[in-house]
Amino acid sequence: MSVPYYQTEDRIPLPPTDADVLTTACDYCIVACGYKIYRWPVGTEGGPKASENALACDFPRAIMQGNWISPNMHNIVQHEGRDHHVVIVGDGDTEVVNVGGDHSIRGGTIAKKCYNPKTPTKDRLQTPLLRVNGELVPISWDQATDIFAGVSQHVIDKHGAHAWAQKRFSYQFFENTYALSKFAWVSVGTPATAEHDNPGHFSSTPGWRDIGFENFAASYEDYYLADTVVLSGADPYETKTILFNEWILKGAREKGNKLIFINPRKTTGPAFAESSGGMHLWINPGTDTLLHLGIARVVLESGWEDREWIDEFTNNKWESDSGFGQGVRNTPWQWRTTWGQFQCDGFEAYKEWVLSQKESELDYVSQMTGISVADIRKAAEMMAKPKADGSRTKTTIGIEKGTYWSNNYLNTASIGSLALLCGTGNRPGQMISRMGGHQRGGMTAGGYPRNWSPEKFAGRRRKGLDLDRWVEAGKVRFAWVVGTTWVNAMTGTTALFDKLSGQTVESEHQVRSTDVD
Repeated sequence: MSVPYYQTEDRIPLPPTDADVLTTACDYCIVACGYKIYRWPVGTEGGPKASENALACDFPRAIMQGNWISPNMHNIVQHEGRDHHVVIVGDGDTEVVNVGGDHSIRGGTIAKKCYNPKTPTKDRLQTPLLRVNGELVPISWDQATDIFAGVSQHVIDKHGAHAWAQKRFSYQFFENTYALSKFAWVSVGTPATAEHDNPGHFSSTPGWRDIGFENFAASYEDYYLADTVVLSGADPYETKTILFNEWILKGAREKGNKLIFINPRKTTGPAFAESSGGMHLWINPGTDTLLHLGIARVVLESGWEDREWIDEFTNNKWESDSGFGQGVRNTPWQWRTTWGQFQCDGFEAYKEWVLSQKESELDYVSQMTGISVADIRKAAEMMAKPKADGSRTKTTIGIEKGTYWSNNYLNTASIGSLALLCGTGNRPGQMISRMGGHQRGGMTAGGYPRNWSPEKFAGRRRKGLDLDRWVEAGKVRFAWVVGTTWVNAMTGTTALFDKLSGQTVESEHQVRSTDVD
């Protein structure tokens, strides 16, 4: 009789008062909620009275009372050679981020990730695997290390460091990403590297880089302090539980903050926004830049721009040309464009340019985006119109991959410019920021070796190597892939898949033995 893959639990033991208590953070998403781990030997457990368990709570617990332990919060692990219970629950002592121990549903399953040979984690690899005659077979760590080093050295000696590639994650812990980048950039000396979500070392929000915005500038409190929160390319109601529940939702309920969602489909967040006085701009995919220009036109024609902010904190043409801040020219030679042809000569020139573009005319924007002219005007009013007492509306803008993973320069430059018109940027409740996806840990060892890249912009400035193109061109002879599924992460292109398959599982040069010699 087969054993079910998932075995249900109808009873969860309580940690005794002498259980080990550890703290950890969830590694699923960017929030990194705080959790407590209770660990104690199998065969002992706490009682239902508060004085009898480590949670210091009476059981059973009422609905929504907290400190309830679900089956997903419990597991059995090995510790010091013995079976131990572990219970991982939200840390009720946290005072920031996941205040009071609130957490996502996914974060509440951390305990199930712990290795247990009687659970689905039993399929976790225990040894390295080597493909021999088309089949993956276990080998020792010593063998794997010798093979890795030997093949790496052969490729570097025969084909050069550029033929040695590394595709790695930029999440988990910086101890990992620091060591990985140091190995590739310093020890091997290769520019043929890329993180999981990018074909090379390029900014995910290049328009913001030119403006001078930091990707993760906002604190969670900024989403609460704002009067209007614009959320584009993601629904944090469904994907960022703590950000939404503890900060955005709290602001809407306590302060009457208004939410504007810019998404091509109606999910739970947009539905909530509409029910609480906000908006859902149900946009046609690929037309974000036009929407930003349309809203900017309304702001400019209405005179709602934050002129004091613009005059004091944004660059004029001379400051950009001279290399202040990031700007479009932060080097003395040509970068993306010819000197003086990219930026405007101050705010008035920018205003004239926006108002002269067909792409900002509201009827055209409405036709292309699928959003009514009335809603475009309403969004502009909610974002930028001064209050009755003359004070500025505080607008915070959060974007994610639906905005910057397509047409990312124009989308990020246009929404960044719109933010500046609204006075948004680097002050409480008036921030523009990515909301984030996975947990961030991409700490690298020094700078990317751009000068070793064979690829260049027009002129003399080198740019980061596009690793996907480098592979497809047949330039890579060794690839170390760490913590990511390469093809799936890079939109699953057929050309990339075919090239990688041809050089590995379909190659005629297959390993025939585990004997390294």
